[in-house]
Amino acid sequence: MTASIKDDLLALLDSQDANGGFSDEGFRRLGELVEAIRAESPYPLPMQTLDKVEGRWEATFAHFGVKHSAAKTRIHDSTLAMQSWNRFPAAPIRVLRICQEISRQGNAYNNVIDFTTPDGGAEGTIIIRGVFRGEDGNAQRFVVDFVRMEIQPRGQTPEATLRAGLGLSATEPLVADMKPPKLSSDVVYLDEALRINVGSLGGLYLLKRSEEPAVSIA
Repeated sequence: MTASIKDDLLALLDSQDANGGFSDEGFRRLGELVEAIRAESPYPLPMQTLDKVEGRWEATFAHFGVKHSAAKTRIHDSTLAMQSWNRFPAAPIRVLRICQEISRQGNAYNNVIDFTTPDGGAEGTIIIRGVFRGEDGNAQRFVVDFVRMEIQPRGQTPEATLRAGLGLSATEPLVADMKPPKLSSDVVYLDEALRINVGSLGGLYLLKRSEEPAVSIA
């Protein structure tokens, strides 16, 4: 039963458009499959099997729930301010992909966002560092406090080029401490290669385990 639901889910993910979006019918079907597969999770209590959760995961679908981004595709135009709870200026960026890196060491729960400047002339990464803890009575829930944000050049982009592309001076900080609202995310399905999270703001995230090295954790 699980293999059939998962196969259907993976086939549906493969039907997304080039930017990671679904038709209305595709999104409706996604919701049905997520509900169906929840009861079939091989690791239904993720907080008790953290070794299966930790590592680098890449979002194959991300629906953010909050009003300003609920309809966004995975690849979309955004701003530094929107991605940072307004801790950085509203410089336009194009989000290319979103990864998550989790480690039992320090209870790290970091979001890693790869982006380019709108003209494609500079590549960067936003690392949103978080710390997770459990919630009594709910072994699926990760309560997360995001505490720090960093902007780093990516690939062959020098820092000066990234700063220029974002309209940042040579002295403006690329690091900011944060006190955003406390958030939580329930891991409603988990196996060796696929994780499905439902966020406290209504977001839905499907992530595949990545073989790439992590950039925010050891």
